[in-house]
Amino acid sequence: MNALQYTELFKSMIQMMVIENNKRRTARLLKIIHRRQQVWKRIHLQIKRSLNLIMNVQHQMLLPPMNLAEFCFVSNRRLWMKRRSYHFWDDIVLNTYDDAQWLESFRMRKDTFNKLCDIVKRELEPKPIFLKSREPLSVQKQVAVALYKLASCAEYRVVGNIFGIHKSTVKKCLYKVVNAINNVMMADYLHMPNEFEAVEIANNFEKRSHIPQIIGCIDGSHIPILAPADGYRDYVNRKGWPSYNLQAVVDDKCRFRDICIRHPGNTHDAAVFKDSNLYKNVHTLIPQSSKNIDGMEVPYLIIGDPAYPLLPWLIKGYPGSVTPEQDSFNVHLNSARIAVEMAFGRLRGRWRILLKRLDVSHTFVPNITSACCILHNFLEYTNEHFVQQWFEHVADAEILFPQPGHVINRERNNILGSDIRQHLTTYLSQNFPLRRSMLR
Repeated sequence: MNALQYTELFKSMIQMMVIENNKRRTARLLKIIHRRQQVWKRIHLQIKRSLNLIMNVQHQMLLPPMNLAEFCFVSNRRLWMKRRSYHFWDDIVLNTYDDAQWLESFRMRKDTFNKLCDIVKRELEPKPIFLKSREPLSVQKQVAVALYKLASCAEYRVVGNIFGIHKSTVKKCLYKVVNAINNVMMADYLHMPNEFEAVEIANNFEKRSHIPQIIGCIDGSHIPILAPADGYRDYVNRKGWPSYNLQAVVDDKCRFRDICIRHPGNTHDAAVFKDSNLYKNVHTLIPQSSKNIDGMEVPYLIIGDPAYPLLPWLIKGYPGSVTPEQDSFNVHLNSARIAVEMAFGRLRGRWRILLKRLDVSHTFVPNITSACCILHNFLEYTNEHFVQQWFEHVADAEILFPQPGHVINRERNNILGSDIRQHLTTYLSQNFPLRRSMLR
């Protein structure tokens, strides 16, 4: 026999040994399974005998019937579910709350609440289950739990005790409802104005400030968070507390038209702006129509503070020492820009969860912030009442978490942007009385 034949013979012997070893292992496993089956049969037989014995003793002694299944299959588990009170939601809220109480607890009237539930219903409806251990939470209760948490900034434990659910269920409701709002409502309630809306918004801003072609105001606001240990310094803003930098564009009715909420608090407003979807896609997001103002074609404009660059479509005031005409332009500009300050105040007054450090993962803070902006727009579109006393909570939060001041942008001004601003300054000085700012 040559070497090749020896090799083939050796391989065949190895294969036979492996097969034989597998057969022995399978046989041992079958024996073990058979033994366990025999043991279980004996246990079941013993249980049956014990049950029969108990039944006979019970019959002879004329004892009251007992649940034998519970007697034989006692679990070491202490509790299946703690007893909790559903009285607040089932009895008080649904049956006795008036519009003022609904507004205070959930930031909207009952009719508006039901409309919101209908919008997000498909995302929140409980899936059918075959083994139902307990009733799942209804869509209405899920939304109510999330809104109460967003409006009150209470702890999960407190909200759970109020609604008669566990604190982990409160967190699940919050996450589910927030994601449902972002997935279903964002396209309809958070978008830049189209051509027809831009005309109306520009007319309203012009009535307020006399500056034509304004369709939005841009600014930033910092949202307090619990920053992660890794990269903590990146989230600390200029006031020394960790935050996310929220950039928003607001229209004349204090409705959010565009937001950017993905940058840590240490990021400059100009850097957030340059990385935003608005800056990268301005030609598709802003209508490209223009209006002839005293011989110059002026496009639709967004106005901002000195932290932003001067661009053909983004106008800001004059910094430093100014002429009377430039000072008057700044006053006119600020009379329109007050809308974004009011929008941030109403947003944070309605949804007080944005006033303190959010007790959620920092990665989920942008989801909550965008959902609050969408809910804010939803309530503004439905003309929901805003209680002025809510501003007091915003003022109190400013003491604990003061908003960072604006840093002047040092970039060179865009030439066309400078020409448009100068032309508008001349237009205002020639057609309207000069205004003078109170702070010089």
